[in-house]
Amino acid sequence: MADREDEIMEGLAHSISFIYTMLVDICGALPVRIGLPADQHIPASDAVPAIKRVSEVAHDQPMGELQTMQLYSGCIHLLAAIDLYALCASRYEDTRAEGAGVNLLHAEQELKSLALWLVINEAD
Repeated sequence: MADREDEIMEGLAHSISFIYTMLVDICGALPVRIGLPADQHIPASDAVPAIKRVSEVAHDQPMGELQTMQLYSGCIHLLAAIDLYALCASRYEDTRAEGAGVNLLHAEQELKSLALWLVINEAD
């Protein structure tokens, strides 16, 4: 059973890292760029405050309401996934791992939609 849990935790960690990297790229392409720590193995203690800050300033970006909500939603889903991951790391439960996975799916969907909008509306 522990091997299965380890595999799930490894998959969640990889997804968190992937989506954080996506957020770093998106923040660099926003109308008002936001720089985030971009190290491949950034500790959550550095990433979490940066993600929270992006969620707080999302409404200050000069873009549409839908895009603002995509940025905000992507951030809060990523933060929720990180919190659930941390809880699983201290005491694994399937429901927590599943919750982290669902939050990661929502974050990825929102951020991919925003990334597409940013590419389409990129200033020449």
